[in-house]
Order: sequence, then structure tokens, then C-alpha cells
Amino acid sequence: MVSKSFWLLPVLAFSCGLNAAPLERGALPGRQVRVSAICIGFGGDHETKLRLATEHLHAAGTNGVDIACLPEEFAGTTAETIPGPTTIAVSQLAKQYHMYIICPIREAAGAEQYNTAVLIDRTGEIIGYYRKVFVFWGEGLHCSKEGVKTFDLDFGRIGILICFDANFPELWQECYDQNVDIVFWPSAYGGGIPLNGYAMIYNYYIVPVGRGNIIDITGKPCEDRQQPLPNQFVATIDLDRTIIHKDFNKDKLDKLLGDYKERIAVEQECPMEGWWRLKSTAPGLRVRDVLPKYQIETLRQYRQRSRIQINQARQEGKRI
Repeated sequence: MVSKSFWLLPVLAFSCGLNAAPLERGALPGRQVRVSAICIGFGGDHETKLRLATEHLHAAGTNGVDIACLPEEFAGTTAETIPGPTTIAVSQLAKQYHMYIICPIREAAGAEQYNTAVLIDRTGEIIGYYRKVFVFWGEGLHCSKEGVKTFDLDFGRIGILICFDANFPELWQECYDQNVDIVFWPSAYGGGIPLNGYAMIYNYYIVPVGRGNIIDITGKPCEDRQQPLPNQFVATIDLDRTIIHKDFNKDKLDKLLGDYKERIAVEQECPMEGWWRLKSTAPGLRVRDVLPKYQIETLRQYRQRSRIQINQARQEGKRI
């Protein structure tokens, strides 16, 4: 699969939805973002479901959400263009509440139709889309030839996969290779254990929008989810939580922790995996900004560099 990054957006200090309690990021440790999974189901009457989605998006906005995601083809299966009736209506709410929204539709693209998730930015502009790669049997839709896409937003990099894509690990690996912080997964079903497994293996957050079981970088459900409305789940997640490997890093980490005492903490030591999980505890401080000073790689960086260098040695017939 070929992954593409779209539209690097300007950095904003905080989200400021109408009547919201915004995340003032400069006053918080790490890199925190507020996400909403709006699990109102697949399909149905367009006008009825759009009204329901609007109610949920108002609730997300007034709860200071940075990015809200609606389910797969949430407003019915009548194909429409981009922009079209659904994305235009949703875009107005994105602008009103200054939040990103992922708006899945059935897309009419000339003579072709796709199961598509449209990404709308905080100003209400459409900035990208993802078309489902692995279309489910009987959908009657075209399969994307564009592959996995990633999107750089003001809080981090996201990927979007849809429903039946859950069954194909290469898509999730591609998200990992493209360094996403969060994968959003709008769906007509819950997904379950495989999603926990992907989050655990690849150490990114997953926001499933089937049942709303938001998953953290360890593969466990996020704690402290809120429900502003039935079937809507909101969580504040810290994208700066960082896993490093114990290989070659013990002395470097001791030095870092000594220099940043009570500002950076070992959240968990994982002896079987050979990992440490770190987090910032000081306002405005990010672990990932500090690590390079001590020549410490994240686990993802360590794996990716090791893959490249070991494969190169293999090709050249060299010993490691």
C-alpha cells in the first residue's frame, strides 16, 4: 500500500468550541487531545440520522472535543458527492465548534462509488478523505486504489481505516510505518479483540466508532471515558506517552530522569517486553522533545531503524 500525507495544518494553542472547556495545551503535560466516538450506527433515513448526528456533534463541541468521528455511512447509503448534503451540514458544525470531524459517507465519484470517510478541519474546510480499501461482500462499491492515507493535524498525525479493513493487518502496519498517533475506525460493528491487538503491537491509540471502546497504546481500554449522550464516548488522551526499549538505554534514562526529576516519570516498567513507558508530569513539557538530547529513540524509531540496518546488512552479507 502507498501511504500519503495530506495538508499540514497550522498549530493552534488549544481547542475552543462554543461553551467548551478547552484543552489549554501549554498548561498541560505532554500532548493531550480530546477525542469523541459518536456510535449512532450505520445507515438509516438520511434526514433522521443527520439530525441525530447534529445533536451529537453539538454535545461533542460543547465538551471541548478536538476531533469527533461519526460511524461508517452513518446517514444512509445513498451516494453523494464531496462536498454534498452531508458534508456541508457537518462542516458548519466543525466551524462552529472549531473541531475536526470525520464524516463517513457513500461517495459518488463520477461513475464510481466508494465507502469514504471525509476529514473536515476546524474551519469547516474539507482537507482529505480515505476510501475503504477492503470493501465488504455485497456493498456494491468500488475498492480504493489509493491505499492508506495519513493526515497531519495540529495535535498529531492520524490515520483512518473503515470496518472490514480490521481484518487486514497490512493496513495497520502501514499506519505504523507512517508514524500515526491515532487510528480512527468508523464501522458498522464493534471490532473487538483484533483492534486491541493492533493497538498493543503498534502502540498507537485506536478510536473505534462502532462501540466506542477507545483503546490506548497498550491495547487496553482508555480510562475515564465520558458519555455526554448515550452512544457517545469522549476521552482525553496524551499522545506524548512514549515507550522506549531497554536495549542500550539504561544509563541514558537514568541521566534523563535525574535531570528531569518530578517532571518526567516512568509510568510503567515492562520487564517481559524489555520496555519503559514514560510520561511528562510537568505543564508544557513533552517527553519526545527531551529524548533526542539523551540520544534515546522511541520504541518505534528503534524498530524502524533496526529493520533498515539489519536488512541492509543482510543484502550486503555482513554480520551484525
